Amino acid sequence: MDLLNPRGYYGAPEGPASDRSRGRRAIRIIHDFDPFLWRISGNFGIRWYALPYIIGFILAYLFLRRVARRGEVENLTEETLDSYIVYLFVGVIVGARFFHVFVFEFGNYGFDPLRWIAVWRGGLSFHGGLIGGMLGTWAFSRRYDVSFYALVDRVIIVAAFALGLGRIGNFINGEMPGTPYDGPLCVDYTQNRHMTRPPQGCRHATQLYEMAKNWFIMVVLYLEYRYLKPRPGVIFWTFVTLYGLIRFLLMFVRDEQRVVAGLTLSQIFSALMALGGAAVLLRMALARRSGEPTVA
Repeated sequence: MDLLNPRGYYGAPEGPASDRSRGRRAIRIIHDFDPFLWRISGNFGIRWYALPYIIGFILAYLFLRRVARRGEVENLTEETLDSYIVYLFVGVIVGARFFHVFVFEFGNYGFDPLRWIAVWRGGLSFHGGLIGGMLGTWAFSRRYDVSFYALVDRVIIVAAFALGLGRIGNFINGEMPGTPYDGPLCVDYTQNRHMTRPPQGCRHATQLYEMAKNWFIMVVLYLEYRYLKPRPGVIFWTFVTLYGLIRFLLMFVRDEQRVVAGLTLSQIFSALMALGGAAVLLRMALARRSGEPTVA
């Protein structure tokens, strides 16, 4: 427990409310984490949130290098892999930042180009990163004559693991808190010295729920890759479907602005992911039954 929170876990405070629920005293997590791994000066430095991206790209490189050495993907060599990592990095970062600034938070950024590119201050969107990564992979596959699906089916397994690490980074930063919740292992931000406006009351640990979601998906994808040997594209679209569906449900306990019919903008994108992914998987299943070839 001390590894998660140096101050330890604290039970519910004494009082009338506590007396009524003495038999089910909630254990809460006191959140007082510094978002900087290494603070260089003022508000500039290396944040914990940067580590998942670094680790993710390193793991993707190591995994794909093993794939290239085994000759699993035609025309993917250790030399062309170096180029792919660059394509992937640029696509993910540009896409994630673009969506964060211009789709989700433009009202907070306005017409300030310097703030648009200030990635070191945080602010990257998963949906934008996914689209950017797909575009980077597509551009690479076109140039080097490598199967698009052969690449994304493999890199998405590593990405699911890295996304789980990313949610730990979100948790340390105190980003994306959950809705009010006073049950076991709720998160109390009120004593956080690093947040200017910490959320009041105890909250759902939505970041940790999403960490578990991402690692569950990673296990499913790896088992699919290792034992089922599905047709090209099935692993990637399985990720899209599962991620969209589970995230859509988890967003109900995340404290975020509702825009349409009680749904958040992220929920709308996640629902589109789930529906689109399921539609593609259904089409692939029907194509397989009728003997149609799969587009790589």
